[in-house]
Amino acid sequence: MRKTLGQPIPVVINPETMSIEGKYATSVACAIGLNIRDHAPVRDIGWGDIDFGIRESIIMRVGQMFGLGDYKNDMVVRRVIDIKCQSLYANWKCDLYKHYKDLKKKKVSDIKSRALYPCNPNDWVFMIENVWETKDWKTKSKRGRHARSCLKFNHTSGSLSFAARAAKFIKENHKKQPFAEHFKETHIRHRLGKDVWINDKAKEAHQEIVRITSDVTNPQTEEHASVEVLGKRSGYLKGYGIRKNTKANAMPSQPIPNPEVVALQEKLANHEKVVANHEKAMADQAKMFQHMLMMVVMKSGIDPACIPGLVSCSGNEEDDTLAGEEDDEVGH
Repeated sequence: MRKTLGQPIPVVINPETMSIEGKYATSVACAIGLNIRDHAPVRDIGWGDIDFGIRESIIMRVGQMFGLGDYKNDMVVRRVIDIKCQSLYANWKCDLYKHYKDLKKKKVSDIKSRALYPCNPNDWVFMIENVWETKDWKTKSKRGRHARSCLKFNHTSGSLSFAARAAKFIKENHKKQPFAEHFKETHIRHRLGKDVWINDKAKEAHQEIVRITSDVTNPQTEEHASVEVLGKRSGYLKGYGIRKNTKANAMPSQPIPNPEVVALQEKLANHEKVVANHEKAMADQAKMFQHMLMMVVMKSGIDPACIPGLVSCSGNEEDDTLAGEEDDEVGH
């Protein structure tokens, strides 16, 4: 394909869903994953903590095949790619750790010489000595196993995220897919039948989502149903442009506001303040000019009543001020 086009294969980077989309999204992910395994150093850190020069070189290698955009200067492109890389980098380290545990389980004597290809042997030894065999890591691993055991169910969308799948549906059907319908499609074992759920808990969750969103007496938004039934699962919430650390998610009993509506409300409030300040400034300015005109008229010996609107518009405050000024002049 690359040779046929004579240029890198075009790739869609969606800034709204912060994901790589399109026909070649899976191929791009595979290419990035392979390059990470070949060239990224294996350490107990995140993708973003790796030296930028190394990260850039990995993306440039992939960019020779796929048109990923300007990773160095375009912050949106970099953010989207980094999100994917973080996931792939974590998966690679997870595979290495699984390999290490399998060797331990089999009681292999020389584990340090049995690195999983293509891991650098030095990185393999480093992770064993400085990470996996430490007390802190073992405690962390135990907590992770417990957390995973509490997970009720997973989706069947594979590598396609909730947000990316939702965006794909909108693009193909020109409308948003109802959340209950989307949840069912992503938690059904399609190869076994259209009504074969991955487990009973997923089926029960779907029934509860349908009940909440279709309740006529107390209707709830789909976003609220997601939080109430599934909890603050970031994968689902991102489909609505919501992050786990937002105030809306801190109070799941309340309907989650639309971010666009909130932004417009803030703009309207700011605009109203500007208008109010402008009107006050105009009123003060008019009052000042009226006062100056009254002074000029009276000093010229002209009867203010002869000037339409001048006397009726002037207040007692101006009259008192002018009277005081006249007394001062008489005194002098």
